[in-house]
Amino acid sequence: MPKGANEILLVIDMQQKYMNSYEPSLLERVNLRIQKAVATDMPVVYVKNVGKPENEDKYVLAEGLDVVSGFVFAKRWPSAFSSEEFVQFIEQLKVDTINMIGVDGRCCVARSAIDAKKRGYKVKLYLDSVAATNDKFFLKELPEMQKAGIEIVSYRSIE
Repeated sequence: MPKGANEILLVIDMQQKYMNSYEPSLLERVNLRIQKAVATDMPVVYVKNVGKPENEDKYVLAEGLDVVSGFVFAKRWPSAFSSEEFVQFIEQLKVDTINMIGVDGRCCVARSAIDAKKRGYKVKLYLDSVAATNDKFFLKELPEMQKAGIEIVSYRSIE
C-alpha cells in the first residue's frame, strides 16, 4: 500500500461488458490519464460494478485497460462508496483529493463524485476521460455537480 497518498486517480467501471456503449477512444484517454498518474506517483484505484454475486466473473475490467495496481474494489451499487473495502482503503491512505474518470458519467461517476464530496473529499472530474450513455442528461447534471463543489476539468488534451 502506498504511504500517505493525498490524491488518487479513481477509475470507475471501465469494464469489458460496457465498452461497446462508448467510443473506442475513451479507453485511450483513460489509459493516458492512468499513465499521467503513474508518472507523478499518484496511486491508481479501480472500482468495478459486479452486479449479483453469482455473475461476478462476467464483470471483468476492459481489455486493453492499463491496470497498474492491485487496488481493485468491487461494488454492487452505483457509488464507489458503496464498497466498504474501498472506503477503508482511502481512509488508510489519508486521501483528501479524488480524481475521477470512467463510466457512466451520469450514474456511477456522478454518484461517486457526489458521495465523495459529501464525505469531505476534494473531487476533480476529468471530462476528457468520462463518458455517459446519455450525454444530454450528463451535461445537464454538470452544473449541479459544480454547485456541490466538484471541480469539473473541462475537455482538453492530455499532456
